[in-house]
Amino acid sequence: MKRLVGFSAAIICATALAACEQPNKVVLWHAYNGAEREALAAGAARWNTAHPDREVELVAVPYAAFANKITSAIPGGNGPDLFIYPQDRIGDWADSAVIEPIEFWVDDARADRFSSEALTAMSYKGSLYGLPLAMKSLAMFYRTDLLPDGPPTTTDALVALGPLMRARDGYAVAYPNVDLYGHAPWLFGHGGTVMSDDGALTIATPEAAAAMTFARNLVAQHLAPDRAKGPLVASLFNEGKAATAVSGPWFVAEIAPGVPYKVTTLPIVSATGKYAAPFVGADGIMMSVRAKDKDAAFAVMDALTSDVAAIERAKGARQVVPNRAAYDDPDVAKDPILGAFRAQLAHTTPLPKNPTMRTVWTPYETALGEVLSGRAQPSDRLLSVEAEVRSYTSTLELEKPEKPEPR
Repeated sequence: MKRLVGFSAAIICATALAACEQPNKVVLWHAYNGAEREALAAGAARWNTAHPDREVELVAVPYAAFANKITSAIPGGNGPDLFIYPQDRIGDWADSAVIEPIEFWVDDARADRFSSEALTAMSYKGSLYGLPLAMKSLAMFYRTDLLPDGPPTTTDALVALGPLMRARDGYAVAYPNVDLYGHAPWLFGHGGTVMSDDGALTIATPEAAAAMTFARNLVAQHLAPDRAKGPLVASLFNEGKAATAVSGPWFVAEIAPGVPYKVTTLPIVSATGKYAAPFVGADGIMMSVRAKDKDAAFAVMDALTSDVAAIERAKGARQVVPNRAAYDDPDVAKDPILGAFRAQLAHTTPLPKNPTMRTVWTPYETALGEVLSGRAQPSDRLLSVEAEVRSYTSTLELEKPEKPEPR
């Protein structure tokens, strides 16, 4: 109760200051492109038609620079009122007082709009820091002309595609195998981990080593291309040189017209009997602690994540939206691609929000590259990755910025 009273007072002060400034726009940064950008613009246009006195202004920011811009701009009193970003930086930004907790505005009716997994993704240390727009994970795309009897349902069946595809000078599977995000299905399917719920590092485990060995064998046996990135994955799939591809909903836009394909859930890892379980993350709208008018900013968040907006994004951008009611729409319910990605959500691993996670990606990618090329052994490299991340964690604790004073 004390926390709510204090928080309410802060909101009143912030609203009073905003009124003096008479802001007439709510600025929202995003990195969406293509159909996602168009669907977001449609939602913003609907808001602006109904609220000409408090329009939302969309500003596109390149994804590669997005997080750094948010981290540097908002503490200085600059940047947007709202922004769209995946959940993985929530811990860092919450601890640094960059983003505003929003549970003050979220009643039960609003909370019930979303799946519990989506709300959990936007939560950190007992507070809610955003409203979810879309759930994103990897799944399996497969070419129906190469696999007329259906996709492989186990990794043994995936490996068995080798002779067929080697005869075509192709691969059984193409995926971004030097990225931890792309490698994650095998990591978690083998029982590996990255960190515990409380942030303790658990990188160097026998299960993680087994997953790296599996990934290396895919390359060594010409079942998967070496050091593949997104453009190569799309090219191989489009040319019929990859029977399957592991990617996310965005891959649909990269498939060439006329390519016969379907989407399904990822296979069971034969060695463990566990499902390959990719990371799942939520794109969410977050509020800056420096938002000029926080009540207006939340109203925009609420409108852009409404059921009407979610159905629009699901149809127009094929986003796997977290709104329960969206799947009552017949067109959304019968979409096979949305259905496949929604089914994959049952076998996923939440993307960690602990600030330590951002120091894991690059060392892990380096290790994967060395192991896949045969220059290093999985167990040795995983030990060095964990040691490197621990050293970064110590540095981060020493350099943690002070929280800015509220305006």
